[in-house]
Amino acid sequence: MSFEYSEKVKDHFRNPRNVGTIKDADATGRVGNPVCGDMMEIQIKVEDNIIKDIKFKTFGCASAIATSSMVTELAKGKTLEEALEITRQDVADELEGLPPIKMHCSNLAADALHAAINDYMEKQEKGITPPGEDEYEVAVIGGGAAGLAAATISSYVGLKTVIFDGGQWGGLLNKFCPDKLIENYPGLTDKMTTRELTRSLLDDAREQEAKLVNEYVNDIEIDGEFKTLTTDSRTYKASMLVLASGSSPAKSGIPGEEKFAVDDGGIYYLTADPSRLTGKRVLVYGHGYNAVSAAGCLGGIAGSITLVTDEASFMVPEREMDRVKCIEGLKMLTSTTLLEIQGAAKVEKAVLEDQTEGERVEIIVDAVVLATGMVPNVGLMEKLGVEVDESGFVKTDKYQRTSLDGVYAIGNVASEIDLLVVAEAQGTIVAHDAYKRLRVG
Repeated sequence: MSFEYSEKVKDHFRNPRNVGTIKDADATGRVGNPVCGDMMEIQIKVEDNIIKDIKFKTFGCASAIATSSMVTELAKGKTLEEALEITRQDVADELEGLPPIKMHCSNLAADALHAAINDYMEKQEKGITPPGEDEYEVAVIGGGAAGLAAATISSYVGLKTVIFDGGQWGGLLNKFCPDKLIENYPGLTDKMTTRELTRSLLDDAREQEAKLVNEYVNDIEIDGEFKTLTTDSRTYKASMLVLASGSSPAKSGIPGEEKFAVDDGGIYYLTADPSRLTGKRVLVYGHGYNAVSAAGCLGGIAGSITLVTDEASFMVPEREMDRVKCIEGLKMLTSTTLLEIQGAAKVEKAVLEDQTEGERVEIIVDAVVLATGMVPNVGLMEKLGVEVDESGFVKTDKYQRTSLDGVYAIGNVASEIDLLVVAEAQGTIVAHDAYKRLRVG
């Protein structure tokens, strides 16, 4: 079926006016048509009873986009009472007509505008005001993939959002081997490095106007509906709090670890800078993807690599093992335990035991990279009283909600599933749930 659209309809479809979101919007109107699937959202900023700014987002056909664009043009600069008088026919007339089957679009556009105005009036009656300068609807602690996804999508749906990270944006993703190609991520596998993904995530967050604060959150207090977050420089308040503080390498307890883990003594974890191990004889000890990935990152950098696990295998897909098997100077040992790390001021040798034969052997090494596991960073959360499971992960429901109202947990702090795609999915789930709770009710 074909429709004859006016030139004005075509213009507003191709060049829609007032598209986007208002981060500090005074009110939002949202409508949809379950039959055709069109959805419209209009946000307004009001000063002295006049609509000073108005933005829309629409999911729908050309008519839906054109009518949304036109209704915002008609409403901007009008008083609330004048804007309430804008009808579906007014919208259609200004567009020089719509096909009869598309007239419902003009109705939706007018309804979305009226819904935004009614939302504003209801808030005024209840004394509800928009967030102040340091007040946010969503605050995210942790700038890894999960946190950045949550901040970006929260901002995208129109929630005023701030995200904190006192370290390096991207978290572990960008700390260890930033030039390694992304693996096990549908659509991005072998196409982008972790550094490039971090840059892309940050660009998205900035484009959606999330506020990025490069500071650690030192304290959190919950006072009624607000969560108060304190950094070194100031205090922030938020309605919804997202905990995305990630995880840190676990201590192995191997004799010698504590001695050489300080003052550049030769013990490193997953956050080590690979360039510091250039030309050195390195032992990588651990299991699973972290150990294999650590060895892979050192390929072409370390002088030699001995990859050791106390398991019968490294328990990763064969294709992952194939990536490291071809590294020159790599030796792999399974069913082997690292008993002790020895040396004077720095690491000099490692004592290993073959579990099958019970034979002990000493190998000369300059450094040891420990990849024996990760532990969730739950320090701030424990103070809040958030429930954790027996493994130390924060307990959440299917929406990533924790035991505290208005507090979410995502990424490695809430799950042992260490996959980027899962972390970003959890961040997206939280953003949409927060939106429903704050804007839809």
